[in-house]
Amino acid sequence: MRITPSAALLFAASLATACGGPLEEEPQTAAVVDESLASQEQGVDESCVGSSVVLAQPDGTSVGVVFPRCSYADFSGTSNDGTYDQTSCPRRFVTELTSLNGKYAQPFVEAIPATANVTESGCKATLIAGAAFGYLNGYWYSLGNVSTAGIWHPATPGPISFPAHCQLRFGIGNGASGYTKMRVTGIGAALGVFPVRVRTGVSMGNGPC
Repeated sequence: MRITPSAALLFAASLATACGGPLEEEPQTAAVVDESLASQEQGVDESCVGSSVVLAQPDGTSVGVVFPRCSYADFSGTSNDGTYDQTSCPRRFVTELTSLNGKYAQPFVEAIPATANVTESGCKATLIAGAAFGYLNGYWYSLGNVSTAGIWHPATPGPISFPAHCQLRFGIGNGASGYTKMRVTGIGAALGVFPVRVRTGVSMGNGPC
């Protein structure tokens, strides 16, 4: 399934592709003639699972997973800033999660705004996109993708009240098991144009004992 980006999501749309079927460790990338982001989606997503992807700041990181007991835990990488960009996986921050040992994991992407005081309009103008891939027996498989804007949750009145807040974290796909490692790619953009810090990774665990 391919998510077709709207005009407002063109910057983030380079992440909004689910590539069906297995992808080789180092897929061949054909020359791109049309420079529009929409035309680059397939090739870019495939290139994000190649061995030439940089897994070091500011473009990515590698995180070893230790399966938590009696709890849930996040394993993730966070970009130093919004400058993530590399030849193999342009405009993406890439986190590779290793030592999954086939355990179930839920990939996610989260934009990190420049200020903690995010307004409703600023929230809704923040664009987030992400994609996840699982590795098994020499092949990468698409696990899903997400492309959205921040969601503003108004304050909840009553005996149990919650303050208004901006949701900038989103799950990618339905989670998956059976893989030895995963790659989660992400991008965040204020006003759909200005890259912001982003966090990508997985959540996993058995919950309370």
